[in-house]
Amino acid sequence: MNVDLEKKLVAACRNGDRSAYAGIVKAYSGRIFAICLGILDNTHDAEDIAQQALLKALTGIKQLRDDEQFGAWISRIAKNLCIDFIRKHKHEQDCIVEPAAVSQSGSKEYPELRTALAKLSEDHRLALMLYYFDGRSAKSIGETFMISQAAAQARISRARKQLRKLLEAEGGK
Repeated sequence: MNVDLEKKLVAACRNGDRSAYAGIVKAYSGRIFAICLGILDNTHDAEDIAQQALLKALTGIKQLRDDEQFGAWISRIAKNLCIDFIRKHKHEQDCIVEPAAVSQSGSKEYPELRTALAKLSEDHRLALMLYYFDGRSAKSIGETFMISQAAAQARISRARKQLRKLLEAEGGK
């Protein structure tokens, strides 16, 4: 999203224009869902938490100090809600963090990939999810994690290498 347009939409939302939030939701819903899916590895839970994050951001937008940091702010909200969800469902944590050969979302596609992704660190998994599944640039991922673009590119590269090793190890079994 264009930075100027984002600032205008955020400012309009802060002034009570709820219709401006539709543009923000359209721009950020994919990113927020990717973050939630990367942490929870469950499509239904990720959808629910993503909706909660978008709603929480709408109701708390007046607390945002810097309009230019909306993307990082809403990403932190989503990440924190996912962590809270995992804590509340502690008895289910093993199922959420370590998916079975068939994921909880019911998808039978690429079980080796889903298993390998689950073995990556949260930061590496999220970087790959945002880059490949949400189409975010390294700059955008850097803003989400509050790191430089170069650090985001390095994180994506390291995550790819780790994922490749994990998949090769799975293939060798």
